[in-house]
Amino acid sequence: MTANNITPHVEPQFIKPSKLSDHEPAFTEGGFRHLQFTKAKELEAAGVTVRFGRRLLINLPRFREWIAEGNARVIAGRNGGL
Repeated sequence: MTANNITPHVEPQFIKPSKLSDHEPAFTEGGFRHLQFTKAKELEAAGVTVRFGRRLLINLPRFREWIAEGNARVIAGRNGGL
C-alpha cells in the first residue's frame, strides 16, 4: 500500500507451469498441477492463472501474492485440524 491507500500496479509476468520452479524453486510443476486441479476456479478468479488459447499461464507476481496471503494453506482433503 502506498501513502494514498492505493495498491501499486504490478505488471503481470506470465510463465508456463513447467517453468515455475525456475522462478520459485520451492514449488514443483507437479505441486502446482495439483493446486490447479483442486483450486482452478479460485486461481482464475484471483488472476493467478489465465488461459491463452489452450495454454495455461501463471501470472507470477499474483501467484506470489496469493501464496503469501495464505490461500494455499489447505489445498485438498482435510484442513489439518484448523
